[in-house]
Amino acid sequence: MTVKSLALGAAALLAISGASFAATTTTTTTQHDTTTTNSTQHSGAGIATSKAGTEAEKAVGAGDSLSQADMKSAISLSKVHDAKDTLATAKVDDRSGNIIGPVKSVVTNKAGMPEAIHVDVGGWLGVGERVVSMSAKNFTYIPDRNILLTKMSKDQVKKMKPVKESS
Repeated sequence: MTVKSLALGAAALLAISGASFAATTTTTTTQHDTTTTNSTQHSGAGIATSKAGTEAEKAVGAGDSLSQADMKSAISLSKVHDAKDTLATAKVDDRSGNIIGPVKSVVTNKAGMPEAIHVDVGGWLGVGERVVSMSAKNFTYIPDRNILLTKMSKDQVKKMKPVKESS
């Protein structure tokens, strides 16, 4: 189980438990014909949960909204400076904004140009993780959002056979 998987799992658990944590105290006092109710709510959600919720949404495939400006700013991978390091931190979306998954690794040729992108397309908390290899020709890159756009749909990617990652 990788550190990234552990962090993602912890974020998801915080989102789930934090979103459902709420304590309510109610006191009712009846005097003659008057009823007074005092209610206090405490929430453990806070800022960390909203961020964790965002990570959990990404993990389960919530979509990104990609504007026309985003689509127009997409560049060819041949124009990405230091592609191996730059693309290694990107996430992969299809053209409909569906999140495919994070980049696991970038395979380059001798000239340093990307040939294949290995993408983590499955798993939850490190269980069932699948990595697929996609040709670099299938991608464009949105630098401002650090998103690789694939020409393939999420369903097409799901049907791909996994590859073995070298450690």
